[in-house]
Amino acid sequence: MSNASETIAKARDLVAQTRARTTPARVRVLAALLDAQRPLSHLDVLAALQPAIDRVTVYRVLDWLTEQHLAHKLSGDDRVWRFSVAPAPHHHAHFQCENCGRFFCLENVSSDLPVSLPAQFVARMVEITVKGICADCR
Repeated sequence: MSNASETIAKARDLVAQTRARTTPARVRVLAALLDAQRPLSHLDVLAALQPAIDRVTVYRVLDWLTEQHLAHKLSGDDRVWRFSVAPAPHHHAHFQCENCGRFFCLENVSSDLPVSLPAQFVARMVEITVKGICADCR
């Protein structure tokens, strides 16, 4: 996003669209995700928030944002959940660095794959993670 006030305003609007309470914690956590260039762990979100928000509140807000489809979460090989803003709908792949563990969104790689499921099965989501070494670790 271009500046902090625009990011906060966009986050406030997105939270308000859920018709739930627009709390400062929800707005600030979503703003941190909007500003991020990659999916963030809980610790990354805490580090981005100044002044700080209670760590339990951040966990709850991240879960709430996921439930509201404002964020999506993914788990890497280190079993740490990472969160990013969920475009509507979330259709892109991710790259995970095998060296540093960071995730990067791959906007130009589609996850729209034709999937043939057995009768009575319903697909809700397809996740694609490409693994390798990022530019910083090369």
